[in-house]
Amino acid sequence: MLNKAVRIAVLDSVPKSYWEDDLGITDAQKFVDLLAPENPQAILDSYYVAENEFPDSLDDHDAYLLTGSPCSVYDDFDWMRQLSQWILDANQQNKRIVAACFGHHLVAKIFGGEVANNEQGWAIGNYALNITQQYDWMQPPATNTGLYHFNLERVTQLPENALSFANTDDYPHYAYTLGNNILSLQGHPEQPKRAMDNFLSVLKDKISEEELEKATIFIDNGKPDADIWAQWIMRFMVS
Repeated sequence: MLNKAVRIAVLDSVPKSYWEDDLGITDAQKFVDLLAPENPQAILDSYYVAENEFPDSLDDHDAYLLTGSPCSVYDDFDWMRQLSQWILDANQQNKRIVAACFGHHLVAKIFGGEVANNEQGWAIGNYALNITQQYDWMQPPATNTGLYHFNLERVTQLPENALSFANTDDYPHYAYTLGNNILSLQGHPEQPKRAMDNFLSVLKDKISEEELEKATIFIDNGKPDADIWAQWIMRFMVS
């Protein structure tokens, strides 16, 4: 466990209309619950950017965490444009930035990468990851982990100078670093199985029977390594 002072802003990109999809528990709260035990001196503040709630100043926090979202990075919302500029400004100040799922896509897009729909349709469930690059903040070390996915879009081309360090069997850009201050990943270490089941229940009438069956199997595909990723993310934030 770490014991280093750091102030982290969790920027939640889920509009309020979706909060009831998992008992009203927001993604920001899930990330706070995931990360707080890893560092008692960390202060984690939640901001609901999809509801136009942002920190007052970049200087208020040392690091920023971007959540997933039911939105696409190609949607045209004022809050999304503001969030994109926030990321650019935070990067200029060399703030630590961690991005998950939608955040992973948004970071790729604003720094010159490409995002598109997955040709194989929805990726839902616990998928095995190959860790291909080791960093000092990867403690405990691991060469294989599992994490929940819940996404239709994916990064199809990395930004220039981004370094991929994890992949699945069919997704070469699952996780990457950009410079020494950005960590980006497709998965959802913050989501418990309960949430995955609830999200699938909401989606089930909008996907094919084949996709629903596959998602059900992969959600039940063992326990994901969220605890390992929680340690990695917190160590990255303070490194």
